[in-house]
Amino acid sequence: MKVLVVMPDHEELPEGVFQTAVVPPSAHVTAKQTVTYGLGTRNTITLSSRSGDGCLLSLQRDVVTLGGNRLERQEIPLPPLPRPEAALAAAGALLVAGCSPDKLYEMMLPLT
Repeated sequence: MKVLVVMPDHEELPEGVFQTAVVPPSAHVTAKQTVTYGLGTRNTITLSSRSGDGCLLSLQRDVVTLGGNRLERQEIPLPPLPRPEAALAAAGALLVAGCSPDKLYEMMLPLT
């Protein structure tokens, strides 16, 4: 099972077919499941609000984890994020890997 996670400002993408790709919307990859992240409303993962106290990650489409569990659309609280797009990439990777949405806040604390 091949998984691709691409951080913001990617230069080159590896070739191949992936089970899941967590990528910015500008990336062109071949994957059975593509999870886009960014600050635009068309992305799978974006921020619905942001303040000095924290952020709300918006999961705008269902995502299937590597373990086969389906994460439904929802909003997930996050700590304040100094680099939002990089944090969204990390959050996407954690969620796809199977991190429970209720544990995501704690897992994202090192990025603050």
